Amino acid sequence: MRPFKHLNAKSVSEAVTALAGGKNKALAGGTDLLGTLKQNILPTYPNTVINLKTIAGLDYIKEEGGMLKIGALTRLADIAANETVKTGYAALAQAAKAVATPNIRNMGTIGGNISQLNRCWYFRKQDNRFNCIRKDGEECFAVSGDNRYHSIFGGVKTHASPCTQECPAGTDIPAYFAQLRAGNWDEAARIIMKVNPMPFVTGRVCAHFCQNKCNRCKTDESVGISSVERTLGDYILDNAAKFYKVPEKETGKSVAIIGSGPSGLSAAFYLRKAGNKVTVYDSKEEAGGMLMYAIPAYRLPKDIVRRFIKVLEGMGVQFVLNTTIGKDIEPEELEKKYDSVCYDTGTWKRPVAGISGEELTIFGLDFLVDVNKWMEGKIGSEVFVMGGGNVAMDVAVTAKRLGAKKVTLACLEPRDRMPASAEEVARAEEEGVIVMPSWGLSKVVEENGKVKGMELKRCVSPWDEDGRFNPQYDECEKIVVNAENILM
Repeated sequence: MRPFKHLNAKSVSEAVTALAGGKNKALAGGTDLLGTLKQNILPTYPNTVINLKTIAGLDYIKEEGGMLKIGALTRLADIAANETVKTGYAALAQAAKAVATPNIRNMGTIGGNISQLNRCWYFRKQDNRFNCIRKDGEECFAVSGDNRYHSIFGGVKTHASPCTQECPAGTDIPAYFAQLRAGNWDEAARIIMKVNPMPFVTGRVCAHFCQNKCNRCKTDESVGISSVERTLGDYILDNAAKFYKVPEKETGKSVAIIGSGPSGLSAAFYLRKAGNKVTVYDSKEEAGGMLMYAIPAYRLPKDIVRRFIKVLEGMGVQFVLNTTIGKDIEPEELEKKYDSVCYDTGTWKRPVAGISGEELTIFGLDFLVDVNKWMEGKIGSEVFVMGGGNVAMDVAVTAKRLGAKKVTLACLEPRDRMPASAEEVARAEEEGVIVMPSWGLSKVVEENGKVKGMELKRCVSPWDEDGRFNPQYDECEKIVVNAENILM
């Protein structure tokens, strides 16, 4: 610490005069200033430190005119312990008690804490060694550093944590993890259910991009967020009566939901929870959409989906099945019957690749839906699958389990940027699936109307220079993969 002069101010006016030049610093509790002086991180070092604690009458707590008045030199510990504050202003008392450590609270003042420089040293560092979020960087270093304890709410509350930012639903993962660590399972359940009514499903099938951004990855490997979510989800489903209750008040409004897949079921839960009368329409025999018909049972047991449907029915959600909109009932009729209509029809339509012989291929989603008809050896000994996502992995693994001796999967993306989770890719390879990254479709190889294989061409990049999906190919590098059935 460099040398400086010290002045015990006798009055506010004396302190103001001493600080007027801008080269001196005020000292109250000293918990902030002394640390910055020792670390030498201030832009300019003070010539004189003015002690404010010698000014009488600035440390008080009193109610006056229907207001609570607190003197600037009142210590945080005194605020936390004051009966008037605890009785009439409980949140303030709790906040003061939560700041830092007892030593800090016994020295730090309310005025100093309000006016201090941001307490985080990562932010304070003047040479911008730490390009944190508050400096327009991409990371809050306090989330995993010691400075998270300097905030009343903790560093993770200064912004959305990296894992939460990666979650499509915006799940507050650190918040429900904290409740689980404290043994508060019900509160953890309520936190996750604010944005996700079926963690027992997503814990099993979600790609969990959150784990790619877990802070632990910088040290060793990600926390098993998916496993924790699945365990919490199973707890929620096992204790459904706690979390899926009939609303206490009805709005008198009615909503029709078209489609009973994950989107439709989520909408049904939140709309019913809000007190609306909800009716879900679906063309299938059972509700659940892709959850019931497309995702293989080894990833998502169908009993899980059926139990969730029963839970929603217990809340008062009605399901009308075997009903096709536009055939059995017209959209206009629904719009007249209900106050609102929510369309959650999903993506059942097959995309067009535009290659020669495409009509001889099989839509992968149809394959998963009609998997039973393939159980009698019709899959063939060699199968080709196109796609790099989790659905493609499901198709490939299912084909392998149905008896195909050789299953080859190709995708446009390079290995490290495949949409499928690393776990699903590893599972497919463990089952014997051959994975070929960076290859695109050229044409179906056929003979007399029968599939013989797929000609592939090297994919240099699935994206153009602007990062948009626009595959770039090397037409000079092509190979043929033999196959009796092609699933796309």
